[in-house]
Amino acid sequence: MQSSGKGVLFDLDGTLVNTISDIQAAINAALAASGVAPIDEATTKTVVGRGLANALRGALGPALDTMDTARFDELYRILISFYEAHPCEHSKPYPGVSSLLRNLVARGVQVGVLSNKADVLVRMIIRRLFPSLPFALIQGMEASLPHKPDPKALSLFLNATGLGRDEMLYVGDSEVDWQFAKASGCRVALVSWGFRGRDALGKLDSTVICDTIAELEERIDAI
Repeated sequence: MQSSGKGVLFDLDGTLVNTISDIQAAINAALAASGVAPIDEATTKTVVGRGLANALRGALGPALDTMDTARFDELYRILISFYEAHPCEHSKPYPGVSSLLRNLVARGVQVGVLSNKADVLVRMIIRRLFPSLPFALIQGMEASLPHKPDPKALSLFLNATGLGRDEMLYVGDSEVDWQFAKASGCRVALVSWGFRGRDALGKLDSTVICDTIAELEERIDAI
């Protein structure tokens, strides 16, 4: 199919997929091994966004102050091992997301996913939940790739699609996504159904916030 000459790069967690319960379970598996009390869903939402290692640091709280690097690395391995064994126990696309992605692809819009979650987990979740969608890019974090909001990863999507920054939209759900888009020099839309909510997103300057899939489609159409 002829390309529409536009693309949309999506964040994963809190944007396309509600992954919070599986993230919470993985973090709590590591906390249990450290003797730290488990965190609830609300707390999980506050610590995610900058990769699972940083989420674990936030969840450990004061216990992190007396923990050496080797012990932290051991707990992080427990988190990742648990998550790899249970990547989609509860995770589901948000209502309307699968239809939106299918419609975009049918119209020739190139779509991609860029997440601060470990790359192996991103690919596992995408394969489980969107097995037939032809994403132009599926990319999580690797040792050689800096986390968002560092803008370097945007080049992966531009190179994969042949698009310019003015031909694409970045869609996320957090201040990290907003910072990434601003640093990258591309359009951004933030969705209010994710992990931060409208009140928190509204504090960011010049932010386009979409409350519904229909509003997000309008924003995409305006590229």
